[in-house]
Amino acid sequence: MVDKEKVFEKIKLSGNLPTLPEILVKLLDACNSEGASLSYIASLISKDPVLTFKVLQLVNSAYYSVPRRFTGIEPAVVYLGANSIRNLAVATSIHQVFDRGRFSKIKHFNLNDFWWHSLLCATLARRIAVKTGFASQDEAYLAGLLHDVGRLVLVSTFPKEHEAILLDTQDENNKIWAENQLIGVNHCEAGYWLVGEWKINSLMAESIRCHHDSIEHIGESFPLIKIVYLANVLSKSRSGVDQVAEIAERLLSFSPEALQKIVDGATEEILAIAEGFEVRLKPPGQRKRKARQNQTEQLETAQMAAIGGEVREDGLEGDRPATELSDAEQELLGRVKSVSLLSGFLETLSRCGESTEIIASFEQCLNVLFDIDKVLFFLPDRDNVLLVGRASENSTLHDASEGLVLAVQRSSSMIVASYRDQSETSIHQGEHGLQPSDHQILLLMQCQAALCIPLGTVDQPVGVVVLGLPKGLCFLSIEDRKLIRTIARQAGLSLSIDRMKKSKAEEIEAERLAAISMTARKFAHEVNNPLGIISNYLTSLKLKLPDAAEVSGDLDIIGEEISRISTMVSRLGFFSRETFVDYEEVNVNEVVADIVRLVKTTIFSSEDKVLTFVPDQSLVNIRTSPSAIKQIVINLLKNSGEALVDGGRVEIRTKLLRQGGDEGDTPGVELIIDDNGPGLPQNVRENLFQPFFTTKGTGHSGLGLSIVYKAVTDLGGDITCSGGSTSGTRFTIHLPSVPERATDELR
Repeated sequence: MVDKEKVFEKIKLSGNLPTLPEILVKLLDACNSEGASLSYIASLISKDPVLTFKVLQLVNSAYYSVPRRFTGIEPAVVYLGANSIRNLAVATSIHQVFDRGRFSKIKHFNLNDFWWHSLLCATLARRIAVKTGFASQDEAYLAGLLHDVGRLVLVSTFPKEHEAILLDTQDENNKIWAENQLIGVNHCEAGYWLVGEWKINSLMAESIRCHHDSIEHIGESFPLIKIVYLANVLSKSRSGVDQVAEIAERLLSFSPEALQKIVDGATEEILAIAEGFEVRLKPPGQRKRKARQNQTEQLETAQMAAIGGEVREDGLEGDRPATELSDAEQELLGRVKSVSLLSGFLETLSRCGESTEIIASFEQCLNVLFDIDKVLFFLPDRDNVLLVGRASENSTLHDASEGLVLAVQRSSSMIVASYRDQSETSIHQGEHGLQPSDHQILLLMQCQAALCIPLGTVDQPVGVVVLGLPKGLCFLSIEDRKLIRTIARQAGLSLSIDRMKKSKAEEIEAERLAAISMTARKFAHEVNNPLGIISNYLTSLKLKLPDAAEVSGDLDIIGEEISRISTMVSRLGFFSRETFVDYEEVNVNEVVADIVRLVKTTIFSSEDKVLTFVPDQSLVNIRTSPSAIKQIVINLLKNSGEALVDGGRVEIRTKLLRQGGDEGDTPGVELIIDDNGPGLPQNVRENLFQPFFTTKGTGHSGLGLSIVYKAVTDLGGDITCSGGSTSGTRFTIHLPSVPERATDELR
């Protein structure tokens, strides 16, 4: 004898139940629509037995532990909320697609017929409940909708056994007997057990268990059991109400006329629902009558019936192969692919560390999902004064993005407006009042329209991403824009986290450098006194010795080392917070030219080391510190010169940073120092600006590049180092037109 408990355990582990793809598509659309109410979503779910079952199973599960069990769809949907329903719809869709192979093997079970019968039974149960004055009409509807859910569970869990049952038996009582023999439980018991798991204070589970019992047993039952029983009998009747009239009279004292009023219009109501879901089908009875006209067609139809099968205009299953997807299945597959890809990209974005990785991942996502290959990021600078263009190294816009700068407060660009207001904006070629910078962005992207999506967290704007729409496209669909917003939110969050990490690291570094500076000043004070005394004694000793004394050279070396120690200690004080105060209007080309002339006679005096200067003649004056510029350039040229081998060269270039926006905006300056030296490994570049970090061995303090970094950041700029691990190094410095500190002084 079959152990029913083991059968129920297998049912519990059986997984997803199939539903009509047309309904899933409608539900996904509703869940992704901002205008769809929970009431509307509940009405969609209530038209499908599987989705209804899933929602009630979820809300009545131990996870939610609700004090009062739900027996109505709308209250359950409202309680779960839009996000839970959306997740349920997505999960069901994914299972539906990936389980299609398993479901398609069940050739003699037609999901359309099951859906039709369940919905018709539910509709009739509600009409009967209204006629009898039954208090809970929604409960009657749900019981009718779910009365056969056990059959679907058995089909899904025991496909081979149920296939044999469908092939060999036609009579309903024989099917129940066969289920008991081959499976160990029948579909009435399976449905009763599943709904009973919800532990609802209702006779719903009992009405499911009894819907194939004898009329004698039902006659002694409570109203809900009688309603569902009669609704099931009516829904299966193919010859009108006459053959059911006796049952209706015996159970609920219905006259044939009253019964006819209940049945009238029920089929039309189901057809209207099917049309609304774009489910192409006719009542099962009409299909069977048509099928009997041709025995060959009947056999072919039996072989071709499959889940979500396509129906011809005559109501018969189409002759497409079982492996071919219907239109609804293809659409559902497309949605699931988008969701799966989106999930993958969102996971990738969440794992990205650096902003460069985040930007590259976002670009790839937009290209794959929406065929958008023109993407520009505009991210705020350190002081939130400028929006600076960014694109990944793989982007065709990478080189052009480096010169794109917009003033946050003074620019009238739609891009800046999107950043300031944290709202979506569109840019269209030929639009009235289009700002020059926006027009130039469209030209750069080679498109007629662009969409600006703000990036940010709840309380902090992070930037703007500009999407150049593909040729011939001026707008994106609502669904696509929603998906893009979701991706942009994740990208904005990742960029925000990256910026917070860098800001925190800079704070820690600044505090560390300040502590070093304070310690260094104290140390210098204590050390310089004895060093000064030693130096004085050395000088006195040298004066007492003849010029040709053997120890004279040794004393010179000792003096040089003492001087070097004093210099090193003094340089540590450079890391105090306020270093340069001489802000003035500076011609960067002139400052750099003076330094180049100086170092050509020292560091680059040998013929095998070549230094060239390529100034940008369009450069304008900026307000900065000339002594800071000198310190930066000298240290970098010294660093590059010392790294060169025979035949080495160094090139220093200046470049105007062009800034979009209103007329009168002053651009910034870019300094680039290139050398063809041995290059720097990645692990060295990562620690390059740390104090006391050096690869040059004894005799070097490891402070030169740290001083450069401190000077650049004091000027409100930024510095990056790039190049290969075996050849060539490039330092790139961006300096603003007016640093924030200089602005404060002007105030």
